[in-house]
Amino acid sequence: NTPYPPTPTAYRTAMAQRIRRIAGHCLPTGSVSCGDAAPGQAPCAGSPNPAPNGELLKGIRVVELATVIAAPTACAQLADLGAEVIKVESPTNPDMSRNWGINDDPRCTADTKLQKEVKARQGGGGSAYVQINRGKKSILVDFQKPEGARVVKELIATADVFVTNIRLQGLQKVGLDYETIHKEFPRLIYGHFTAFGREGPKVNDPGYDYGAFWANTGIGDLIRSCEQSSSVRVPPGFGDNAAAVQFAGHIGLALYHREMTGEGQLVDATLFRSGLQAITMALLLNLAGHPMGICQGPRHFRSSQRMGDRSTLIASAYFRTKDKVLLQLLGEDAPRHIPRTLKAIGASTQDLFGLDPPLDLSKVSIDQWKEATRRVDGIFASKTYEEWRPILKKYDVWHVVVQRFEDIMNDEQVKATGMLVDVPGLQHPLLHSPIFMGADKGIPTRSAPSFGEHTEEVLGSLGYSTKDQEDLRKAGVVR
Repeated sequence: NTPYPPTPTAYRTAMAQRIRRIAGHCLPTGSVSCGDAAPGQAPCAGSPNPAPNGELLKGIRVVELATVIAAPTACAQLADLGAEVIKVESPTNPDMSRNWGINDDPRCTADTKLQKEVKARQGGGGSAYVQINRGKKSILVDFQKPEGARVVKELIATADVFVTNIRLQGLQKVGLDYETIHKEFPRLIYGHFTAFGREGPKVNDPGYDYGAFWANTGIGDLIRSCEQSSSVRVPPGFGDNAAAVQFAGHIGLALYHREMTGEGQLVDATLFRSGLQAITMALLLNLAGHPMGICQGPRHFRSSQRMGDRSTLIASAYFRTKDKVLLQLLGEDAPRHIPRTLKAIGASTQDLFGLDPPLDLSKVSIDQWKEATRRVDGIFASKTYEEWRPILKKYDVWHVVVQRFEDIMNDEQVKATGMLVDVPGLQHPLLHSPIFMGADKGIPTRSAPSFGEHTEEVLGSLGYSTKDQEDLRKAGVVR
């Protein structure tokens, strides 16, 4: 009941009450933030008590009219933190991520019940669907029909956040675009996720992450191994998942802004802009005329990365060992790391470059770097990684192993970070959001919903009687 805009005193009081409810396990009475802990009392980070789970956004309702990966993943992360997320799907056209589960191995898929449903063409879903839509409710409404759009608006009227990834022209046709919705619900946070954005010549263009994030930003060009390489291997959902974290975070900021002002706003996220942000350094080096950015010198963006044909600075390159383990050296500060790397491999600047130490990098030609790299390739290939490991440690040669993605789930660092979460009823773990918070664990606690599992429940909460719902079903509006 805090007035909007709130007075400083009213705002401080309201926020204090909210913070105590969320993180009361470690806040002293009368404090507003962890930094205000009483003398002798540890702040939140030092609290011996475990943080609550799913409390941070408790009481926040999110209506999701979105499909595939990015926008639904952002909503799943909000659900992990306690938001009630209601997923709206078409009765005749399920979210395509459900259908991906049809080829899951039934012995391994996350939720056997959902996978049986997808095989029976009853919605359902496999492991990918469960990861993307964990912790949500599902209702089926044909929003393209006037009666369906009305139902969605009635649901939006009860929500704090509305998230959609439908293209702008499609939203305008049914009156669910931001301009229309904001006039009716000025306190609503409206999250619109698109491929290319709400302005420009591509405003209504389609585009998945391998199009808008990878191909059209230039990322797909940059990561080719050489200019002769025609394509790259694109892991599914790479750009989607990166953009989802950004999207969820900014929805949270919009909710905080509303707490302060009482005003809703548009949160406009895109795969294209997320991709541009991902290659910020490459773009800036090009703008700055840096040799790497304008493709000059021994290590530029278009230089070949094929073994035997590449020119590297040695200490920050990758090398393959005798037992085919791929090592990525991390000596980005070349003058500091090249000498220790050469000591580790038993080579000198005279051996590789015909130059006396200390090595003056400006006097080494591209051809010399290329020949030196070939020779170091041979040196690393002469020993197994187990033989190289103590040597690299002795000389403090920073490096990591390039892991095969199939092996990463068994990696000790992955297990230690808490990224793998066992959810009751599932056959394998789900992945936690990459951001961890001190006031809430944000751990997924349940699987994804069946197709239309909560339609009756949600419609009933909106005041629709059994007869009303039956009439809507007969009209093909809900299911």
